[in-house]
Amino acid sequence: MKPVRVIAVLGIAAGILLALVYRSAIDPVAIRDAIAANPLAPILFIALQVAASLLFVPRLVLGIAAGLVFGFVWGTIWALAGAMAGAAAGFALVRWLGATGLLDTSPGIGRLVKRAETGGWRAVAILRLMPLPHSLLNTLLAMTNLSWRDYLLGSFAGMLPMTLAQVDIGASGVALLQGEQWLLACLTLAAGIAATFLLGRWGSQSPPAKLD
Repeated sequence: MKPVRVIAVLGIAAGILLALVYRSAIDPVAIRDAIAANPLAPILFIALQVAASLLFVPRLVLGIAAGLVFGFVWGTIWALAGAMAGAAAGFALVRWLGATGLLDTSPGIGRLVKRAETGGWRAVAILRLMPLPHSLLNTLLAMTNLSWRDYLLGSFAGMLPMTLAQVDIGASGVALLQGEQWLLACLTLAAGIAATFLLGRWGSQSPPAKLD
């Protein structure tokens, strides 16, 4: 491995360690207090999303923070933009490190990876809808031969339902905790579960296809 890549890996490892040590300080309210008054809050928020994606910080924290800082509509826009930027950064980093296709030849899971690859963007969307860590999926998917187009399209489709729910929870704020304005969050969560079911059935019944 080239020295610059070794330095990058060590830097990411150090960042993950720091995030673990200070995990109690990483919460939606702290993020709101740190950036809400800044005129560059959207840019700062997207940068935080990218950093969180690379350092294995749960996306839930950023999704709720988006609602707290920007409200539901703009919070959804910036949360999705940041989530996509973070997903792209994590994917690009692993590919840059030379891990493309590594899982295809791994004993025991190579065939499973091949099946996921033939599912294209739909397979990515289904994985995104499952309760799996965002950063871990970025890493694992980058270690396959999935195309960028399938990865990004599937990531957007899969992350959208839960992003809506997370942002709505943040936007509802104290009112949600008091038992008010809870209906939209519950309906959005239900939509996420329904999307998981429908995409799963679509993926199993339809012939694999890729967008060319």
